[in-house]
Amino acid sequence: MPRAKEFDESEVLDQALEVFRVRGFKHTSFEDLTQGLGVSRQSIYDTYGDKNALFHAALRRYLERGLEFVGRKLDDRSPIREVLAGLFEGMNSNNCGKSSPGCLMVNSMVELAPHDAEVRALAQKHARGVEGLLASRIGIAQREGEIDKAKDPVALARFFYHTMLGLGVASRALGERDSLRDSVRMALQVLG
Repeated sequence: MPRAKEFDESEVLDQALEVFRVRGFKHTSFEDLTQGLGVSRQSIYDTYGDKNALFHAALRRYLERGLEFVGRKLDDRSPIREVLAGLFEGMNSNNCGKSSPGCLMVNSMVELAPHDAEVRALAQKHARGVEGLLASRIGIAQREGEIDKAKDPVALARFFYHTMLGLGVASRALGERDSLRDSVRMALQVLG
């Protein structure tokens, strides 16, 4: 008779994504995972499979939360410049704290996407999701007269998504919140 699980799977997945976020995939050993999660090696294998499968599950969870965060920020019907500034500030706050390891998606894109088809596919799906949310909100701002209707909302959405990625890399590498804010101010000027 199989034993009942002695841990909450979603709680362990949350802990795993933080371990991967801090150490990266390649620098996370199974020992790091068992210590960080408080779960035996066999339980990890039985529940999630190997380290790769656990990582992909953690990354999917992280991306779902990221899309929810972006969606909540963009649901705000304040002026678009304020909304985008708030979105970028929220990202910078999450990724720029003294002990923050940065964005798991950006870190994974840099570390793994060139060599891991599943990470690349997750990154592409995430990009399309965020770009779709941005394009939709930009379209609303255009209909309300905040942005020139001649501007392509999809191109703007991609520009802002790429800005998010750049901020994610810069926050991890440099951690200079004031310079990131300067970049956000410059990026928002494309709205007109």
